[in-house]
Amino acid sequence: MEEIPWNEALPDPILEVGNRFFGIRYLFPYQRLAIHNILYSCGYFGKVEDSFGDQIVLLPTGAGKSLCFQLPAVLLSGLTLVVYPLLSLMADQYRRLQEARISVGLLKGGQSPEERESLFRSLQEEELKILLTNPEALANPRTLTALAQLSITHFVVDEAHCIAQWGETFRPSYLNLGKIRTTLKPKVTTAFTATASPVVLEKIREHLFNRTLPHEISANPDRPNIEYSVIETLSKQRTLRTLLAPIGKEQVQRPALIFCRSRKRAEQLALSLRRSLWEKDIFFYHAGLSHEEKKRIENWFFHSTTGILTATTAYGMGVDKSNIRTVIHDQAPETLEAYLQESGRGGRDTKPCQAILLVSEEDRWKLSPFFRGYVTERGCRRTYLYRGLGMELDGCSGCDTCNQIVHRIEGYDTFVSFFRRNSRRYTEEEVIHLLGGKPSLLSVTNALHRNRWYGVLGEWEPEELEEGLENLFRLGYIRRGKFLWKNRLFLNL
Repeated sequence: MEEIPWNEALPDPILEVGNRFFGIRYLFPYQRLAIHNILYSCGYFGKVEDSFGDQIVLLPTGAGKSLCFQLPAVLLSGLTLVVYPLLSLMADQYRRLQEARISVGLLKGGQSPEERESLFRSLQEEELKILLTNPEALANPRTLTALAQLSITHFVVDEAHCIAQWGETFRPSYLNLGKIRTTLKPKVTTAFTATASPVVLEKIREHLFNRTLPHEISANPDRPNIEYSVIETLSKQRTLRTLLAPIGKEQVQRPALIFCRSRKRAEQLALSLRRSLWEKDIFFYHAGLSHEEKKRIENWFFHSTTGILTATTAYGMGVDKSNIRTVIHDQAPETLEAYLQESGRGGRDTKPCQAILLVSEEDRWKLSPFFRGYVTERGCRRTYLYRGLGMELDGCSGCDTCNQIVHRIEGYDTFVSFFRRNSRRYTEEEVIHLLGGKPSLLSVTNALHRNRWYGVLGEWEPEELEEGLENLFRLGYIRRGKFLWKNRLFLNL
């Protein structure tokens, strides 16, 4: 595909091409700024001196970052090389570009010699507009030497916050992108991300731009349709069941996405919610699934209007499901950027969405200082979040504190009242049978069913009661007795 020449006679040549290939009828102002800088930097308008050159572009999730490099790639001669963090994201973009009839190639590990030979033949003959790859594939010296012989117009690093978040831990190849960029000598380089704190931006400048100061285009990353909340809980499983119940005053809207920190937790939550909610449209998603399983679940959730998906961060970047109404974090992620990226998976259709962080006493030992402050924040949660990015907002479009929504810790008052009146009378196992009110041999043998507290928390599952007691132990609110009252629980308030 050759360069599509600039034509001043057209009312808006860029939008004409955008409509032709991508079916768009308008561009956001910040998209235009990024696209124009790329085109100017590559001499498309004949005035390279008017360009800002290399750039970092921060656009909120759902604001069309991909279009900012895909549209110029169609207009320009030469190759646009795009670095993605995930193979699944590369594959998804490859499919979308093929559907748009844009010549695109895929460079990744595990390709056969025949596949590589065919790919580089197409590259040498300038048949491709876009090449999708990842940092590990570029780390191969032979591959890099071959790419250096090509005319690379635009070098793109998408989800550039991964340089800071992953490069210094388990993806060291990200730290070599600056050297790779120097070797390839592109006309312009752009780093795209949805969110980045000052620390992350400095890491991007250090590792990708060799400590230079690229031009920055930064739209307001705040998503006003997302309402942020923190719910403190004694039992996350119970709270999730309450929130996601089809009927109930506390229920949240679906489809719902629940982010978990581990594969095991994602699986466990999906299975327990299936059982407790008596529903089948609840699945889990993580990197340990086969390609076929991932595609099946992605397709199901994409078309679902009432489904619940529990997932690790393997489900996230590049996902285009627009109507996720609720994003729940079972545990706070490690960074602010990760939280905003993940909560930003909701409400991409601009309709109202909730972002809820669940916190138990067990979590408090694991929270980063930032999220410890977020949980205890008495002011606006939205302001606190974006202040972490070095931004001051003019106001809040929705959070639980500003909306004066009080989330009472479910079951707390009942537990405290029970132990105040039944000090050192029952063991942990007896308390679970007594408050749960489930018929059992233990209840009959110990006459638990005769206690007036019998079944007062009958809506709780035994494992939820156990989780609640464990968090009360961690809080130091209840203890186990000794001597004559060995293992019998009492209130420590």
